[in-house]
Amino acid sequence: MSSIFKPRAGGSTGSEIVSSVPNAEELTKNKHYCVSRLPGLPSVFKTTSFSTAYSDAESNYAVVISDESIHVWCYKSIDSSPFAIHFPIDKELFKLPMAILTRPSSGTDQDPGLLMIDSITGLIKFYESVQHAPTSGLINDKSLELQVHLYPDECITLVENVEPAGIAIATSQQRCILISLRDYKSKPHLSTAELANPHGGFLSKFFRHNEGDITAIRSVSVENNDTSQVILILDSSGTLYSVKYYLLSSTAAPYIDKSSSFKQTLTIDPDTYPGSGASGKFLDIWPMKDDKYFLALVRYNGALLLATFRADKSGALYYGSHYLNSSDTLATPRLFLPRPGKTAFVIIGNSVIMTDLDTSYIEPKDTFTYTNPRWEDVIRFNPSTNVLGYGYENQSLNANPSIIVITENYGVLRVEKFPETSRKEIVYDPAQLVKSHIEQAIFFSDSKEIDFDFVQEVDRQLVHNAVATIMKEVMTSTSPYLPDSLPVTTDLTQLKVKILTELIAYCQRNFPSDDEMMAEVVKNLEKTHCVLNLWKYIDKNKPYMEVFQKIRPEPRQCFISEIENILEILTSFLDQLTATGLPTSSLVVTTIYDGVYLNSVRYNEDVGKSWLFDSELLKNIESQFTQDFVTGDNNDKDDASCIVQLLYYFFTNAITFTKTHRIDDKYQKFSNFYNEKKNGWTTALLRLGLVEEARVITEKYQDFSSLARVLDTERDTKPVEDLHYGFYFEEFGYPFAASVYECFIKKGEIQKLLMEFSNYKPFLLRFFEENPKLSSNVSWIRYLIDEDFSLASKALGFAESYNSESIDNQLTQLSLGKLSAHAAGAPTVKEFDDELIKVRYQIKIRNVVAGDGRIAALTQKNFANQFINTNIDKSDAKNLAANVFDALSSNYRLPESLLIELLTIIDPKFLSNDGFYFALRVAQTFLNEEVTHEFVNIILLRLLTLGTDAKPTINGSDEVVKHGVESSILFKTLSRQPTIISQLNQLIETAESSSSLSQSLSTFNKGLLDKLKKRLSNKSFKTWVHLVEEQAKIILV
Repeated sequence: MSSIFKPRAGGSTGSEIVSSVPNAEELTKNKHYCVSRLPGLPSVFKTTSFSTAYSDAESNYAVVISDESIHVWCYKSIDSSPFAIHFPIDKELFKLPMAILTRPSSGTDQDPGLLMIDSITGLIKFYESVQHAPTSGLINDKSLELQVHLYPDECITLVENVEPAGIAIATSQQRCILISLRDYKSKPHLSTAELANPHGGFLSKFFRHNEGDITAIRSVSVENNDTSQVILILDSSGTLYSVKYYLLSSTAAPYIDKSSSFKQTLTIDPDTYPGSGASGKFLDIWPMKDDKYFLALVRYNGALLLATFRADKSGALYYGSHYLNSSDTLATPRLFLPRPGKTAFVIIGNSVIMTDLDTSYIEPKDTFTYTNPRWEDVIRFNPSTNVLGYGYENQSLNANPSIIVITENYGVLRVEKFPETSRKEIVYDPAQLVKSHIEQAIFFSDSKEIDFDFVQEVDRQLVHNAVATIMKEVMTSTSPYLPDSLPVTTDLTQLKVKILTELIAYCQRNFPSDDEMMAEVVKNLEKTHCVLNLWKYIDKNKPYMEVFQKIRPEPRQCFISEIENILEILTSFLDQLTATGLPTSSLVVTTIYDGVYLNSVRYNEDVGKSWLFDSELLKNIESQFTQDFVTGDNNDKDDASCIVQLLYYFFTNAITFTKTHRIDDKYQKFSNFYNEKKNGWTTALLRLGLVEEARVITEKYQDFSSLARVLDTERDTKPVEDLHYGFYFEEFGYPFAASVYECFIKKGEIQKLLMEFSNYKPFLLRFFEENPKLSSNVSWIRYLIDEDFSLASKALGFAESYNSESIDNQLTQLSLGKLSAHAAGAPTVKEFDDELIKVRYQIKIRNVVAGDGRIAALTQKNFANQFINTNIDKSDAKNLAANVFDALSSNYRLPESLLIELLTIIDPKFLSNDGFYFALRVAQTFLNEEVTHEFVNIILLRLLTLGTDAKPTINGSDEVVKHGVESSILFKTLSRQPTIISQLNQLIETAESSSSLSQSLSTFNKGLLDKLKKRLSNKSFKTWVHLVEEQAKIILV
């Protein structure tokens, strides 16, 4: 059995991490120590509750005590349910029992014995062999019983095996009593001797008592073939008793050698710890070397110290001490110093503190000293662990120095310290310690027995460096905890995913506010999971593997060590697949959706701009999605839904991130791309019948315009009350309402817009106010319904100005607007009149040109040939027709400049010779007088050249001349607009002086100006114009 439990070596490679002990479960391990659960645990642990326990390394047995019985078993057994020897407790005799194992009889290899002690009554019962006791029927052999005399209110507080001398007990009245188990012939025989008694006995004078409780009893050394030994007794005040005990004498009776015994008081140097000394409480002590050096555990001002001393008859010398890293001030700690005495184990509560000792005063000087940092670490068991007791194991051929922790709910645990490979000092490196704790937490995450979380504040930079190093080692397969190689690439990558997942969980528990570090870990998990899924996909699809090998000829090595480069690899791979015509949607879902998106959503949904944006990968995915699902006929519903989800997620997060961090150029870039593309994503889902999926996605990302579309689509199959419009209005408020209204307007569903959702009318009115260009064509109806004529008039004015309706509809709107303005007493009647004039003039022209047919049926060529003024050259007529024809045939409002152009170039007869008058009316609606003046000049120029004969009649009878004047277009225009006569004369003067009318005069108008100058050189023409002016004035009078 002992060969099975051989000592293990610490190491840093993956193969050394794997346990070499059959059936022993390694719970955690690093290069310094290993914690394992031993397999042998009696089945009685499943049914019985125990109060205390203890293990004995000499015999490999352990003891547990319950209210009813004591159980003893071999704790190193490889049997998962070893046989436990049962010792029933006689409750009448044993009120509060204690038990301790004893050595087998001298010269035998049989099992250990058992000593039962009642701490209240002092009754002692000895079983020489635990194995033989049941077969002997646990008979009451009075020769193996002993009654220790206890004073009133005195009880036994401590029991220690100090064989061969026997079993030492301490009492509440500071007595130390030695119980001898055998006589000088090694026959079982119980007897007692007092080693310390402040109340009487000859030793009381030798050991003067100072009122400290006895906290430790240790056997220091055994000499002379087990016939003499030194026993240490320490009390809480620091008083150390060294008792030289002889098992044999000339009379065969044991005795104490007073001349070799001594008492010294241990104190910590007050210069090192000012105010210490008597205020320190000594808790435990262990011998170190030569029976003169000791390691003591001291509590001082709530902190724990390990202090080293030298003590003999001549005095006690303090060498040094250091604080232990412990925050537990309530639990009573225990110190263990297994041979070879290089590492101390301190158990306090559910924690085990291990620290390498300073032994420079007893070792060669090439070792470290107290002035240098030393290795120290803390193992904390799960807070739910119910620790029953402890034991220890010295270093041997079959064991490393260890402590044994017996628990009620996790079995028998062993903490073993690996021997160092050299005598060189191990420097205490906080960075390595932090890294080691995190590594153990993630690689041994299944070990629920151990609590790997930090309980004390840790320097955040150390944590960042440790996490970064761990991630790099995992992703490049250089971590000592990873196996050197695995035959299946999937298994190794899957292990990496598990490790990084555990690292995230660890960071969430220990550093919940460190968003920067969390984002980095999540990023690496996403990359690793993406790599895992990519490998699985191409490993099962040979054509894809062949394409992949074109970009990475050694795919296995790539997936093992190039995880960091997955973005570049995947981008290139998808480009290659697209070039070869292989579909990519399922691959995108496998890698980006399953590997990246789901991890990001699960762990860090507000991660911001994803690492995927470091290349054009997502844009390429979107482009391929559009080609496959929006314009193409790919009908894979699952792929479409997944890709839309990831596109929404990553682009909205990128928009939020760049906006928050004020990266304006990228924010605008992402926003524009998203707004341009998202409509197609929803369209694809609706095409595939994924209405519910579309609703959920658009609702989640508050894409209200798309959500409104989805809800409107659902109207075909569901009653409107089942679509939860009310919920969305309440939940999202005006932004959602505005999208619904816009959807209705674009679809021309005016009744729904105006009459539905009346409970949210304020939203509708706000929408009208904020979107006049979009809504003015319908908002006036709502205002008229509400009898708000002022707003109706204003809306109708907007509707006309935004030119979003046909001129016929605008005529109606303007007419209603004018009536509304009248009803409201608004000062906008003139503005409506002006706009009505323009619309009516355009309608006149359209009706003339269209005739009984539709204007859209007329061609530009026919328009130029049939309707342009015949006084205009054919080439000019063609160019002028091209300027106005498209706008006219669209049946929408013409700008004022084009309307004036049209009114002055159309053959006058089509407008009953009123075209120039109409043009002047339009020009006079401009608010800018300079603009009006310039347009009037152009109109008059065309009137004198295109609307007047070159050689008018000025001779003949008065009747003939008068008729010629009053029937002219010039007279008809001036008689209705006499105020422009002065500007007409100014124009004539300007032309005669060869001055230019305007710097911006068009080529066509310049030609007309030249033509006017030529006409003015004819005196009869100028006279005729003057006659017309005078006749117009007479008519006015």
